[in-house]
Amino acid sequence: MKRSLPVLSIMGAAVLALTFLAVTGCGGGSTADDSMALEGKSWKATEIAGVESVLTAKGSAATARFAAGTVAGSGSVNRYSASYTAGPGNTIQVGEVASTMMAGPDDAMAQEAAYFAAIQKAATYEVSDAALTLLDDKGKVLVKYEVLQPASLTGTEWQALAYNNGKGALQSIAANSTITATFGTDGSLAGNAGINQYSTKYTVSGQDQMTIDAQIVSTKMAGPDELMAQEAAYLAALPQTATYSIDGDELWLRDASGAALAQYVAK
Repeated sequence: MKRSLPVLSIMGAAVLALTFLAVTGCGGGSTADDSMALEGKSWKATEIAGVESVLTAKGSAATARFAAGTVAGSGSVNRYSASYTAGPGNTIQVGEVASTMMAGPDDAMAQEAAYFAAIQKAATYEVSDAALTLLDDKGKVLVKYEVLQPASLTGTEWQALAYNNGKGALQSIAANSTITATFGTDGSLAGNAGINQYSTKYTVSGQDQMTIDAQIVSTKMAGPDELMAQEAAYLAALPQTATYSIDGDELWLRDASGAALAQYVAK
C-alpha cells in the first residue's frame, strides 16, 4: 500500500523552492546595478594592487571620474581616459587607457603604471556614497577609492593642463611651460600665462556662471615663438568664459556654447 506525503510537507517544499528562486533569480546570479552611483563623484585611490604605499597628495594621486561610458582622471603624473561598461551584477570592464606622456618622479611613475594595469583588470565593483572598490574576476581588490572633495575656486592655485588654441581645439600646455590662475575672494584673477604675469577681474553668479574681464594686464617679457603663441591664445580664451565647473581637483572654464576654454588641476 502506497503512502502519501503529508500535504503540509508538500506545501513547505513548494515555499522553499519559490524562496530559492526569488533569491537567486533564474540565472543564479546577482542582478544588482549600482552604475549610477559611480557617476557624479570624483574618486581618489587609497589602495592600488602592487603598490605598497599609495601617494595621495595633490599632484601625485591617482583619480577617477566616471561619466557617460568614459572614466578619466590623473594616473598620478599623466591625465588619462578610457571607455568603460557597467552592467547587472555590478560588473565593469575598462577599455584601453589613453594618457598624456609626461615624465615624473620614479615612485609616481611606478604607481601610475600599476594603477593603469589594475583598472584594466576590473571585473566587478562595490560602491557607496563615500567609497568605491574595483575587484578582479576572482574577487581580489585592485583599487580602493574614497570620494575626492571638490577644491575651492578661490584660494587655490590652479595649474593649466590645456587651453583652447583659438582653432576650435583644446590643446595641452607645452611641456616646457607652466600656466597658472588664482581666483581671489575680491574678484581678482592673476597668474602666469607661460612667459608673462597677468591679472584681471572676474565675477561669478548662480551655481556655475562666470565672466572674466577682457581688460587683461600683463608684463611685457618676450619668449620663444611657440610659448608666446600659446600665451596669446590662452589670454584670448579667458574673456570668452561663461561657465565654470569643479570636478574634484579639476577646474574647467567653458564658453556659452559649452566648448572648453581651459582645463586646470589644483596644485
